[in-house]
Amino acid sequence: MLAELKMTLETEDADFGYYRSSNMQGVLMEQIDPDYAGRLHEQGLNPYSQYVYQSRGECQWIVHTLTREAYDHIIVPLQDPAFQSFSLKKKEDPITISRKELKTVTKKSLLDEFYASEGSRYLSVEFLTPAAFRQNGIYINYPDLRLIFQSLMNKYSASNEEFRMFDEETLDQLRSNLMISRYRMQSAVFPMEGVKIPGFTGKMTIRVGGTKTMANYARMLLRFGEYSGVGIKTGMGMGAVRLEEKEKL
Repeated sequence: MLAELKMTLETEDADFGYYRSSNMQGVLMEQIDPDYAGRLHEQGLNPYSQYVYQSRGECQWIVHTLTREAYDHIIVPLQDPAFQSFSLKKKEDPITISRKELKTVTKKSLLDEFYASEGSRYLSVEFLTPAAFRQNGIYINYPDLRLIFQSLMNKYSASNEEFRMFDEETLDQLRSNLMISRYRMQSAVFPMEGVKIPGFTGKMTIRVGGTKTMANYARMLLRFGEYSGVGIKTGMGMGAVRLEEKEKL
């Protein structure tokens, strides 16, 4: 099961945005069972993502989970009516949660959509918070299509023991049918524990060639990516994405 809990925050800080996302992971960890939090620190790929985003004058804290277990241990405690405010630092005024909205979707519904529907050939992807990849010990701070879909395939596989998504041949076939047809991107840094991680934000449109199956597959992975995030440090607030399908350019 995939879940999204969107919490609207009331804060005096008008610029409260993604740069506070790493602090919000600390808030999240304070709300969940310590034993489960310890298990999360030991995992290679987290079964959740979270980030802060300013939208239409509202500040929103958005938490996603990728498994039923993560939902029970993360979303359920955050939904508790007793959790209505928090402070990032001891001397700061409390931040109030004015509204909570929950949305869930099954992975089966994503697969059903993959098999049954006609996927758009143009997929517009917006990177809401800085995204980056790490390869051979260095940060990759530009939108490499192979790295984007490799990340999504790995995250899907890690969240589903019954359905292994990743293999090199499928990734090669997918990449050979993808092309960035339009983009408006810029470099951006993500502050975390005194370090600034180089990344990128913005929007791009991907043209998917090949078969109907290939187009549906690319769309399904990006739909999943709205919950998992893309690239590194998605549990800290990086790599949040939003998908929009287009009939044509």
